[in-house]
Amino acid sequence: MKKIILLPILCLMISCKESKKNISLSKDISNKEYSILKKQDTIIENISKNCEEAQERNIYDYNLCKEWKILDESQIKEILKSGELGDGGEGDSRALHYTSSEFPIWITADMTVGKQKYKLKINGGSYFYLTNDKNITSLYFCKNNKYRTSFISGIGTEDDELYEKLKTKNWDKINSQKTDLNLWQGNYNFDNGNFEQSYKSYHIKIEKNTCILYQGDLPACEIECIVDRHDNELFLYIKSEKFKKSPYDVSYVESLSEGDYLLKIIKRDNKFYVKSPIIKYWNEKSKTFEKNIEIESEKTN
Repeated sequence: MKKIILLPILCLMISCKESKKNISLSKDISNKEYSILKKQDTIIENISKNCEEAQERNIYDYNLCKEWKILDESQIKEILKSGELGDGGEGDSRALHYTSSEFPIWITADMTVGKQKYKLKINGGSYFYLTNDKNITSLYFCKNNKYRTSFISGIGTEDDELYEKLKTKNWDKINSQKTDLNLWQGNYNFDNGNFEQSYKSYHIKIEKNTCILYQGDLPACEIECIVDRHDNELFLYIKSEKFKKSPYDVSYVESLSEGDYLLKIIKRDNKFYVKSPIIKYWNEKSKTFEKNIEIESEKTN
């Protein structure tokens, strides 16, 4: 299991954000890693940007990820040198809470210093992780405004406001996008695979300019969707939160907000499948309901 080292002030951590995990402290390791970041013979290779996590979380974040210009080797080296150490306390926890939860957006790279190799993971919210060959990961925060333009957002309440402005700006772009739905028009019907226990059915109706998801039979809560097509996959996101006022059952989506990811429809070998992080499907082998399972869907015109 990967260890996350949130280093005390004298230890090695540069301001970055990610999910909260158990913290173990190692002053010797942190000081060693921190000194490595200052070396001039650092080689950065295989730089890539990954938007898949954002794509299956929120369409706003996904568009921010696509627009984030990938960093080059010289920019990454400057960011590494300017990173600040975290203290491993409540301040770091607050910073992580207000940043990583907002940005599932990453640039990754391989880093070599002499004979030592590292994995680098930079978040669009101004922090990064460095993992050594012993699979120990250190966290760094990037608070220097000089490098603020290298990220999507910085750290702090002002940057929370900026994030909301970026979302609003992206909303206008998203609404102006026209997705060709000719090949996807129709009605998709599927269920949770268990007629004897907590049976539920689902329906997706796609027309030229409309996409609706609902559970059970009509009348039901109809959730309007934003669609985004990628090759043979059609991604569906919540268009508005009007559904929260519905008198019908919305328990399976009640925790979601505008722009959040609902599911994707997959076209393969002239068949259609639905895969979703919110819809459970019965696994006969494990005798449990599981999410993110490909469910074959009946499609009718």
